[in-house]
Amino acid sequence: MTMQQAIQIQTVINEAMVKDAPGLLPLLGHRVQMIAIDLEPEAPAKARPKITLEQFLATRLKRPKGVAPVTLEDMEKAIVRGAVDGNL
Repeated sequence: MTMQQAIQIQTVINEAMVKDAPGLLPLLGHRVQMIAIDLEPEAPAKARPKITLEQFLATRLKRPKGVAPVTLEDMEKAIVRGAVDGNL
């Protein structure tokens, strides 16, 4: 039987934490108590593959089935609509 390890801390959520874990954004600036539990103590941490800025910019999003491509005209209409509605 393996023993789970846990760490408990109290901290204030800052921008660096939100950058690493975007799910913390609603708690930005709040004092929180965080508990980390090691679920798989024997499993090594898997490193996420890093990509360069050029690779990131070269990636293309895949549209869901049934979604038409966005045209320049669509973008211009959305910009005008946002400006008129005050949503810019």
